[in-house]
Amino acid sequence: MPVEMVVVGHVGLSTVQTGDKEQTSPGGSGYAVAACAAALIGHRVGLVAQVGDDFDLGPLRQLGLDLGGVATLPGPSARLRIDQFDDGTRAFRADLGVAADVRVEGFPPAYRDARHIHLGTAPPEQQLTWLRFLREQGCTAQISADMFERYVADYPDKSRAICDKADLVFMNQAEHEGLYGDGRSRAPRVPLVLKRGGDGASLITAGRTRKVGAPPVVVVDPTGGGEILAGVYLALRTDGLEELRALRYAARAAASCVEDFGVHGGRLVATLADIRAELRLTTATGAARARARSVPPRPA
Repeated sequence: MPVEMVVVGHVGLSTVQTGDKEQTSPGGSGYAVAACAAALIGHRVGLVAQVGDDFDLGPLRQLGLDLGGVATLPGPSARLRIDQFDDGTRAFRADLGVAADVRVEGFPPAYRDARHIHLGTAPPEQQLTWLRFLREQGCTAQISADMFERYVADYPDKSRAICDKADLVFMNQAEHEGLYGDGRSRAPRVPLVLKRGGDGASLITAGRTRKVGAPPVVVVDPTGGGEILAGVYLALRTDGLEELRALRYAARAAASCVEDFGVHGGRLVATLADIRAELRLTTATGAARARARSVPPRPA
Protein backbone atom coordinates (compact mmCIF):
# COMPACT_ATOMS: atom_id res chain seq x y z
CA MET A 1 0.00 0.00 0.00
CA PRO A 2 1.23 3.54 -0.69
CA VAL A 3 1.87 5.99 2.12
CA GLU A 4 -1.39 7.85 2.77
CA MET A 5 -0.44 9.86 5.87
CA VAL A 6 2.87 11.69 6.29
CA VAL A 7 4.24 13.14 9.52
CA VAL A 8 6.92 15.84 9.37
CA GLY A 9 8.50 16.50 12.73
CA HIS A 10 11.34 16.16 15.17
CA VAL A 11 12.60 12.81 16.40
CA GLY A 12 15.01 12.51 19.29
CA LEU A 13 15.19 12.10 23.04
CA SER A 14 12.69 13.76 25.35
CA THR A 15 13.33 14.31 29.05
CA VAL A 16 10.36 15.10 31.28
CA GLN A 17 10.66 16.21 34.91
CA THR A 18 7.42 16.03 36.92
CA GLY A 19 7.71 16.52 40.65
CA ASP A 20 10.52 14.25 41.83
CA LYS A 21 10.30 11.97 38.80
CA GLU A 22 12.40 12.33 35.67
CA GLN A 23 12.38 10.12 32.61
CA THR A 24 14.14 10.22 29.25
CA SER A 25 12.64 8.33 26.33
CA PRO A 26 12.33 8.53 22.54
CA GLY A 27 10.15 11.48 21.67
CA GLY A 28 9.64 14.66 19.76
CA SER A 29 6.54 15.70 17.85
CA GLY A 30 7.36 13.62 14.79
CA TYR A 31 8.07 10.52 16.83
CA ALA A 32 4.92 10.71 18.96
CA VAL A 33 2.48 11.44 16.12
CA ALA A 34 3.98 8.89 13.74
CA ALA A 35 4.33 6.13 16.34
CA CYS A 36 0.70 6.18 17.46
CA ALA A 37 -0.59 6.55 13.90
CA ALA A 38 1.50 3.59 12.74
CA ALA A 39 0.21 1.54 15.67
CA LEU A 40 -3.21 1.90 14.05
CA ILE A 41 -2.60 1.85 10.28
CA GLY A 42 1.00 0.62 10.00
CA HIS A 43 3.01 1.16 6.83
CA ARG A 44 0.42 3.57 5.42
CA VAL A 45 2.17 6.19 7.61
CA GLY A 46 5.42 7.78 6.51
CA LEU A 47 7.81 9.89 8.57
CA VAL A 48 9.99 12.79 7.45
CA ALA A 49 12.68 13.67 9.99
CA GLN A 50 16.39 14.22 10.51
CA VAL A 51 18.01 12.11 13.21
CA GLY A 52 21.56 11.78 14.39
CA ASP A 53 23.65 8.64 14.19
CA ASP A 54 22.97 8.19 17.92
CA PHE A 55 19.27 7.35 17.49
CA ASP A 56 17.73 3.86 17.38
CA LEU A 57 14.98 3.65 14.76
CA GLY A 58 14.22 0.02 15.67
CA PRO A 59 10.98 0.67 17.63
CA LEU A 60 9.55 2.66 14.72
CA ARG A 61 10.45 -0.08 12.23
CA GLN A 62 8.68 -2.62 14.43
CA LEU A 63 5.48 -0.58 14.09
CA GLY A 64 5.67 -0.91 10.31
CA LEU A 65 6.23 2.82 9.83
CA ASP A 66 7.59 3.84 6.43
CA LEU A 67 10.96 5.50 7.10
CA GLY A 68 11.71 6.55 3.54
CA GLY A 69 11.77 10.19 4.61
CA VAL A 70 14.09 9.76 7.60
CA ALA A 71 17.66 10.98 7.07
CA THR A 72 20.33 9.76 9.48
CA LEU A 73 23.04 12.40 9.69
CA PRO A 74 26.34 12.56 11.55
CA GLY A 75 25.83 14.36 14.83
CA PRO A 76 23.38 14.43 17.72
CA SER A 77 19.62 13.94 17.46
CA ALA A 78 17.23 16.50 18.91
CA ARG A 79 17.25 16.76 22.71
CA LEU A 80 14.07 18.10 24.27
CA ARG A 81 13.42 18.85 27.93
CA ILE A 82 10.19 19.79 29.66
CA ASP A 83 9.92 20.61 33.37
CA GLN A 84 6.36 20.34 34.70
CA PHE A 85 5.66 22.47 37.78
CA ASP A 86 3.04 21.99 40.49
CA ASP A 87 1.13 25.12 39.44
CA GLY A 88 0.49 23.69 35.96
CA THR A 89 3.15 25.75 34.18
CA ARG A 90 6.12 24.24 32.42
CA ALA A 91 9.53 25.18 31.08
CA PHE A 92 10.81 23.99 27.72
CA ARG A 93 14.32 23.71 26.30
CA ALA A 94 15.38 22.26 22.98
CA ASP A 95 18.65 21.49 21.23
CA LEU A 96 17.56 20.37 17.78
CA GLY A 97 20.97 18.99 16.79
CA VAL A 98 20.98 17.75 13.20
CA ALA A 99 17.33 18.85 12.83
CA ALA A 100 18.14 22.54 13.34
CA ASP A 101 18.04 23.21 9.60
CA VAL A 102 15.17 22.06 7.37
CA ARG A 103 16.15 19.78 4.48
CA VAL A 104 13.14 19.75 2.15
CA GLU A 105 15.05 17.61 -0.34
CA GLY A 106 14.56 14.72 2.07
CA PHE A 107 10.82 14.62 1.33
CA PRO A 108 10.28 11.50 -0.83
CA PRO A 109 8.47 12.22 -4.12
CA ALA A 110 6.13 9.28 -3.43
CA TYR A 111 4.86 11.05 -0.30
CA ARG A 112 3.44 13.90 -2.38
CA ASP A 113 0.41 11.75 -3.19
CA ALA A 114 -0.51 11.26 0.49
CA ARG A 115 -4.01 12.18 1.66
CA HIS A 116 -2.82 13.87 4.87
CA ILE A 117 0.49 15.61 5.68
CA HIS A 118 0.95 16.72 9.27
CA LEU A 119 3.50 19.27 10.48
CA GLY A 120 4.32 18.53 14.09
CA THR A 121 5.22 21.22 16.60
CA ALA A 122 8.42 22.99 15.57
CA PRO A 123 9.80 26.51 15.37
CA PRO A 124 7.30 28.38 13.17
CA GLU A 125 9.91 29.23 10.55
CA GLN A 126 10.44 25.51 9.99
CA GLN A 127 6.72 24.87 9.63
CA LEU A 128 6.39 27.80 7.20
CA THR A 129 9.29 26.45 5.14
CA TRP A 130 7.53 23.10 4.84
CA LEU A 131 4.22 24.75 3.96
CA ARG A 132 5.83 26.75 1.17
CA PHE A 133 7.64 23.69 -0.17
CA LEU A 134 4.55 21.46 -0.14
CA ARG A 135 2.39 24.07 -1.86
CA GLU A 136 5.08 24.66 -4.50
CA GLN A 137 5.25 20.91 -5.13
CA GLY A 138 1.53 20.90 -5.86
CA CYS A 139 0.61 18.55 -3.02
CA THR A 140 -3.12 17.95 -2.90
CA ALA A 141 -3.01 16.50 0.63
CA GLN A 142 -4.82 18.07 3.54
CA ILE A 143 -1.92 19.76 5.35
CA SER A 144 -2.34 20.09 9.10
CA ALA A 145 -0.14 21.88 11.63
CA ASP A 146 0.15 21.76 15.41
CA MET A 147 0.84 24.77 17.62
CA PHE A 148 3.06 24.94 20.71
CA GLU A 149 2.68 27.35 23.64
CA ARG A 150 6.32 28.45 23.74
CA TYR A 151 6.38 29.27 20.05
CA VAL A 152 2.98 30.97 20.17
CA ALA A 153 4.32 33.26 22.91
CA ASP A 154 7.61 33.96 21.14
CA TYR A 155 6.41 34.11 17.52
CA PRO A 156 2.68 34.97 17.48
CA ASP A 157 2.66 36.51 13.98
CA LYS A 158 4.39 33.54 12.38
CA SER A 159 2.17 31.15 14.31
CA ARG A 160 -0.92 32.93 12.97
CA ALA A 161 0.56 32.77 9.46
CA ILE A 162 0.80 28.99 9.77
CA CYS A 163 -2.83 28.81 10.87
CA ASP A 164 -3.83 30.87 7.83
CA LYS A 165 -1.89 28.70 5.38
CA ALA A 166 -2.68 25.21 6.71
CA ASP A 167 -5.84 23.20 5.95
CA LEU A 168 -6.36 21.98 9.52
CA VAL A 169 -4.92 23.29 12.79
CA PHE A 170 -4.43 21.64 16.19
CA MET A 171 -4.02 23.85 19.26
CA ASN A 172 -4.89 23.94 22.93
CA GLN A 173 -6.90 26.59 24.74
CA ALA A 174 -3.87 28.56 25.94
CA GLU A 175 -2.49 28.70 22.40
CA HIS A 176 -5.86 29.80 21.04
CA GLU A 177 -6.06 32.56 23.64
CA GLY A 178 -2.50 33.65 22.88
CA LEU A 179 -3.18 33.92 19.16
CA TYR A 180 -6.78 35.11 18.99
CA GLY A 181 -7.78 36.25 22.47
CA ASP A 182 -7.00 39.92 21.83
CA GLY A 183 -10.17 40.33 19.80
CA ARG A 184 -8.24 41.91 16.91
CA SER A 185 -6.86 38.82 15.19
CA ARG A 186 -9.25 36.84 13.03
CA ALA A 187 -9.42 33.14 13.91
CA PRO A 188 -8.46 30.79 11.06
CA ARG A 189 -11.19 29.90 8.59
CA VAL A 190 -9.93 26.34 8.24
CA PRO A 191 -11.11 23.51 10.52
CA LEU A 192 -9.64 23.66 14.01
CA VAL A 193 -9.17 20.91 16.56
CA LEU A 194 -9.10 22.56 19.98
CA LYS A 195 -7.42 20.35 22.58
CA ARG A 196 -9.08 20.80 25.99
CA GLY A 197 -7.03 18.46 28.17
CA GLY A 198 -9.15 16.51 30.62
CA ASP A 199 -12.29 17.97 29.06
CA GLY A 200 -11.62 16.28 25.72
CA ALA A 201 -11.51 18.22 22.46
CA SER A 202 -13.61 20.35 20.13
CA LEU A 203 -13.86 20.33 16.36
CA ILE A 204 -14.59 23.79 14.99
CA THR A 205 -15.65 23.97 11.35
CA ALA A 206 -17.34 26.89 9.59
CA GLY A 207 -18.28 28.45 12.93
CA ARG A 208 -19.82 25.25 14.24
CA THR A 209 -18.33 23.72 17.41
CA ARG A 210 -18.73 20.03 18.23
CA LYS A 211 -17.28 18.66 21.46
CA VAL A 212 -16.14 15.23 22.58
CA GLY A 213 -15.26 14.23 26.12
CA ALA A 214 -12.37 12.26 27.54
CA PRO A 215 -12.36 9.57 30.24
CA PRO A 216 -11.19 10.67 33.71
CA VAL A 217 -7.56 9.78 34.38
CA VAL A 218 -4.80 10.35 36.91
CA VAL A 219 -2.26 12.49 35.09
CA VAL A 220 1.34 11.31 35.43
CA ASP A 221 2.92 13.07 32.45
CA PRO A 222 0.82 15.48 30.34
CA THR A 223 3.57 15.76 27.73
CA GLY A 224 2.68 14.10 24.45
CA GLY A 225 -1.08 13.94 24.90
CA GLY A 226 -1.65 16.53 22.18
CA GLU A 227 0.56 14.67 19.72
CA ILE A 228 -1.26 11.43 20.42
CA LEU A 229 -4.60 13.13 19.83
CA ALA A 230 -3.41 14.47 16.47
CA GLY A 231 -1.83 11.18 15.41
CA VAL A 232 -4.85 9.02 16.23
CA TYR A 233 -7.30 11.51 14.72
CA LEU A 234 -5.40 11.75 11.43
CA ALA A 235 -4.78 8.00 11.22
CA LEU A 236 -8.48 7.25 11.64
CA ARG A 237 -9.46 9.97 9.19
CA THR A 238 -6.98 8.45 6.74
CA ASP A 239 -8.77 5.15 7.24
CA GLY A 240 -12.07 6.83 6.39
CA LEU A 241 -13.63 7.32 9.82
CA GLU A 242 -16.08 10.21 10.23
CA GLU A 243 -14.59 13.33 11.88
CA LEU A 244 -16.35 13.34 15.23
CA ARG A 245 -16.01 9.61 15.75
CA ALA A 246 -12.29 9.82 14.96
CA LEU A 247 -11.95 12.67 17.47
CA ARG A 248 -13.66 10.64 20.20
CA TYR A 249 -11.15 7.84 19.75
CA ALA A 250 -8.32 10.37 19.64
CA ALA A 251 -9.37 12.00 22.94
CA ARG A 252 -9.61 8.57 24.54
CA ALA A 253 -6.09 7.66 23.38
CA ALA A 254 -4.66 11.01 24.52
CA ALA A 255 -6.16 10.49 27.98
CA SER A 256 -4.48 7.08 28.27
CA CYS A 257 -1.14 8.56 27.18
CA VAL A 258 -0.92 11.02 30.07
CA GLU A 259 -1.26 8.19 32.61
CA ASP A 260 2.33 7.10 31.87
CA PHE A 261 5.66 8.67 30.97
CA GLY A 262 6.53 8.75 27.29
CA VAL A 263 4.54 7.59 24.26
CA HIS A 264 5.08 3.85 24.70
CA GLY A 265 3.34 3.52 28.07
CA GLY A 266 1.35 0.40 28.79
CA ARG A 267 -1.98 2.19 29.05
CA LEU A 268 -1.61 3.88 25.66
CA VAL A 269 -0.44 0.67 23.99
CA ALA A 270 -3.48 -1.16 25.40
CA THR A 271 -5.85 1.62 24.34
CA LEU A 272 -4.54 1.62 20.78
CA ALA A 273 -4.96 -2.16 20.66
CA ASP A 274 -8.55 -1.78 21.87
CA ILE A 275 -9.25 0.84 19.22
CA ARG A 276 -7.90 -1.44 16.50
CA ALA A 277 -10.07 -4.29 17.73
CA GLU A 278 -13.20 -2.16 17.97
CA LEU A 279 -12.78 -0.72 14.50
CA ARG A 280 -12.34 -4.16 12.97
CA LEU A 281 -15.86 -4.87 14.22
CA THR A 282 -17.57 -1.56 13.58
CA THR A 283 -16.14 -0.82 10.13
CA ALA A 284 -16.42 -4.31 8.70
CA THR A 285 -18.89 -3.15 6.04
CA GLY A 286 -16.65 -0.29 4.98
CA ALA A 287 -19.50 2.19 5.41
CA ALA A 288 -17.52 4.61 7.55
CA ARG A 289 -14.61 4.59 5.12
CA ALA A 290 -16.93 5.35 2.21
CA ARG A 291 -18.50 8.31 4.03
CA ALA A 292 -15.19 10.11 4.55
CA ARG A 293 -13.01 8.92 1.69
CA SER A 294 -12.62 12.33 0.07
CA VAL A 295 -10.53 15.08 1.69
CA PRO A 296 -12.49 18.35 1.90
CA PRO A 297 -11.17 21.03 -0.47
CA ARG A 298 -9.08 23.81 1.06
CA PRO A 299 -11.15 26.97 1.69
CA ALA A 300 -10.44 29.81 -0.72
